[in-house]
Amino acid sequence: MRGALIGLAVALAAPAAALADPVDDVILEQMEVSHLPGVAVAIVDSGKVTKLAGYGVANLEWGAKVDPDTRFQLASATKLFTGILLMKQVEAGRLSLDDPIARFFDGAPASWSGITVRQLANHTSGLGEDLGQPEPKTVAEAAAAAMKQPLAYAPGTEARYGFTDFTILRAVIEKAGGATLPELLARDITRPLQLNATGFAMASDDGPVRTADVLERRASTYTWTGDRQRTADFFFAPLGYGAGGLYSSARDLAALFAAIDSGKLLSRSSLAAIVTPATLPDGRPSQFGIGWTVRDYFGTTIVGHSGGPALADIIRIPSTGKTIVVLTNQQMFFPLLAERVADLSLPAPVLASPVPDDWPRIAANLKALFDAAAAGADDSAFVSPGKTPGKPLRSGFNQAAVVGVGPLSKVQLVKVDPAGKRTYRLTFRRKTWDWLVEADAEGRIATLRPA
Repeated sequence: MRGALIGLAVALAAPAAALADPVDDVILEQMEVSHLPGVAVAIVDSGKVTKLAGYGVANLEWGAKVDPDTRFQLASATKLFTGILLMKQVEAGRLSLDDPIARFFDGAPASWSGITVRQLANHTSGLGEDLGQPEPKTVAEAAAAAMKQPLAYAPGTEARYGFTDFTILRAVIEKAGGATLPELLARDITRPLQLNATGFAMASDDGPVRTADVLERRASTYTWTGDRQRTADFFFAPLGYGAGGLYSSARDLAALFAAIDSGKLLSRSSLAAIVTPATLPDGRPSQFGIGWTVRDYFGTTIVGHSGGPALADIIRIPSTGKTIVVLTNQQMFFPLLAERVADLSLPAPVLASPVPDDWPRIAANLKALFDAAAAGADDSAFVSPGKTPGKPLRSGFNQAAVVGVGPLSKVQLVKVDPAGKRTYRLTFRRKTWDWLVEADAEGRIATLRPA
């Protein structure tokens, strides 16, 4: 029944009391800590929808509640659909992943003969992000501009996440499929699966006025400024619809992954291709398959995509057949929730054992730096003079991540490489996270980044 909830729909201000379902506890706690107006969740276990729930509000001005049919902006998680659309064209025999992209573009430069469709989809194409001026407004203009630019790197030698790959990939899919991307989305995915809440807003700017299609039950998007919510309507132009901009609901995404599990949407070989990462020249796997991310999560392979960076957070665990979908309308948030929900059912993580810490001063400074970042305090006593490793932690999405994971309780050294870079395991209240650190001769932090 439309609007029916499995789980609990609650107002934003409702207390995060203990509930029967631990998923609800996790969601409500994170909503309070990270100022999330609304959240929708779907969990699919081997083709069966086991959780479909809405929490909080979709629109703060009218108090409209979130339910499983609320439409959320997927942002870069749109690439999940683009990857599926590409494989639908492969299954129909319209193209091959190993086709050179020059096949699809008249006047393509010689450098494009060494780029394959697969490399567009897994971000190893070599195409750069600078398309020159004026900025292209259409897919055709973007392709023409890209053909005039030199490659940024040799195809297949690196994996660089970017916009150009998926703009050109969209052009390839449209040429092979004989229709526009929104038309192919409807023809190959949304109509067959009856995903009635999934589609693009077809937004456009006309001078100072922005217009878009009316999408029923669309959630408004907000950003937390430190003391209040403000609206945050990011403009997804139709040019970029291969990379972002799709709207969908928890119910539709649950149906999508149930169809994938049952084999109704993709063949097994197509799904295997989607979740196979590119192999780089040094033998390492990249983190990108065919429009889907692929990564190790404490010993478990997970695939999917986030977007916004956390308007949509979708992970699939191939070894267990479980898919977790978390949608929010808080743009100033970091993708934490899908992993936290996954932690409830995953086996204990496979963690490298800590090693004896020969320089505890670094660990002490590292903890003090994160504590200062969480409090918005000065960290100069803990960092190397002239360096600002803590600056990114005090602003934007990184600050949202620091707040979201909670206080840091433990710092453990797990590795020192030959160059002196040290890997520390940081245990926060809501997440365990490995970070790479370099320090100066006094043990003060010089560089810092996630491992």
